Amino acid sequence: MNVTFRQLTAFIEVASSRSFSQAAQALHVTQPALTAMIQKLEAQLGVVLFTRTRRGAELTTTGRELLPELQRILANLEVVIEDVRGAASPRGGTVTLACIPSLSNTWIPSLIARVEQAYPRIKVILKDAMTENRSIHEMLRTGDIDYGVGSPSVEQDGLEFDLLAHDELVAVVPQDHPLARRTLVRWSELAESPLIGMSYQSHVRMLVDEAFAANGISKRPKREVSLITTAIGMVRAGLGVSVLPTTAIEVCNVAGLKVLRLHAPRVRRPLGFLHLPTRSLSPAARLLLRFVKDAGPIPLGKQPA
Repeated sequence: MNVTFRQLTAFIEVASSRSFSQAAQALHVTQPALTAMIQKLEAQLGVVLFTRTRRGAELTTTGRELLPELQRILANLEVVIEDVRGAASPRGGTVTLACIPSLSNTWIPSLIARVEQAYPRIKVILKDAMTENRSIHEMLRTGDIDYGVGSPSVEQDGLEFDLLAHDELVAVVPQDHPLARRTLVRWSELAESPLIGMSYQSHVRMLVDEAFAANGISKRPKREVSLITTAIGMVRAGLGVSVLPTTAIEVCNVAGLKVLRLHAPRVRRPLGFLHLPTRSLSPAARLLLRFVKDAGPIPLGKQPA
């Protein structure tokens, strides 16, 4: 079956106007040509879509059932065409991202290179949330970026999140810590040491608090930090232990520290694209998100088995 864009457009126009003659005028075709298109569509689908009455063209029961589905298909197709035309046009387009540090020097540069190679007229701008001294969520709400790349957080209200991967949380302890000889530890065992925790706004902090609570433990960090590198530095200085995402560990200097798997429960941080649904995205921005989704899960490197 080879249903065409013109056939779908013709069907929806006749259904809307309830008149073959009016639909033909709107589509700038002759009425016999329009009738032939509809007849061919009916033959391909194996159903009758319209009956002719004194009042005009009336949808059959099957036609009424098909109408919303075909309208949806046509609308999606029009969005795709608009996106491709927008990306390929002389104007091109600019997409602005802000990203968590653990992905901004690994996966994101590779993504930018692949997008700009596939669509040369699209330019991707990357903002660093740390140097901007503002959260990704704040930059989304002020309209300074199209997408945030990271995790949802306690301040996520009103934002949409497209999940792309999961990132496991691990324990980081000094090399001379009693648990350092282990490869797998329980949250209850980790709770016996002072905790270097991330700030309460972060999604990592929320996951850590939930994991301790699942074990019936009310564990407050002895120290709170905003940067993962600061947490690692404090652990190295012997000030406590920390729980951090694997991707962050891979791009930080953890020499002199031990990284241990956590279980009971095993906790993973969701990663993906955040955006503000009330903001209208450009064709280039929509195309980028579809490109990312089509590319499959984010390659996060070696995650705990």
